[in-house]
Amino acid sequence: MKLQHQTEVGALPDDVWAFLQDTAAVVDCMPGAELVGDLGDDRYEGVLRVAIGPLKMNYAGRASVVERDAGSRRIVLDATGRDNRGSGSVKAHVALAVESVDSGSRINVVSDIDLTGRIASLGRGIRDVSNQMFVEFAGELGNRIEQPGQPAAARTASAPTVTATRLVEKPTGGSEIKVLPLVWAVTRSRVADFLLRLSA
Repeated sequence: MKLQHQTEVGALPDDVWAFLQDTAAVVDCMPGAELVGDLGDDRYEGVLRVAIGPLKMNYAGRASVVERDAGSRRIVLDATGRDNRGSGSVKAHVALAVESVDSGSRINVVSDIDLTGRIASLGRGIRDVSNQMFVEFAGELGNRIEQPGQPAAARTASAPTVTATRLVEKPTGGSEIKVLPLVWAVTRSRVADFLLRLSA
């Protein structure tokens, strides 16, 4: 599954690129993600926690930066993870690039993701979940770059607008991303469409 996302940040491309070199800070912007080890040579261990109602998945895995080009401001990484309860796995190839725009910088992200197990059963809902995770990530990333050194509460109060629909609640404490409201909204819409076709 290929996913494409982009967001704009009110900062110079060189400043955005400099922030992206701090892997721990970047991971800290992702809801439900935690960096647990730096293996050296741009290789890392981490955890991603996802909660769908009572269903909780903790993906533990590794990520490696396979390309880091300062000239084109481009980073490419490969990541793999497996749920610690054996309910599935994820593989991802992610390319991130920073370009200059009138408002400051645009971050473009293209991801190729392969999922197995229970989360893969969400089908098209995975795209919606991914979009929401990127909204949360982009908002926090923009806050940290545009307002360095400010407390999280102050950054949140003046958060920049991200051009995407907010579909699920922001996880409290950054411990996990909760996607039950999103799954329910998607499921309800599809059931309604099915009943409409059936009645016709």
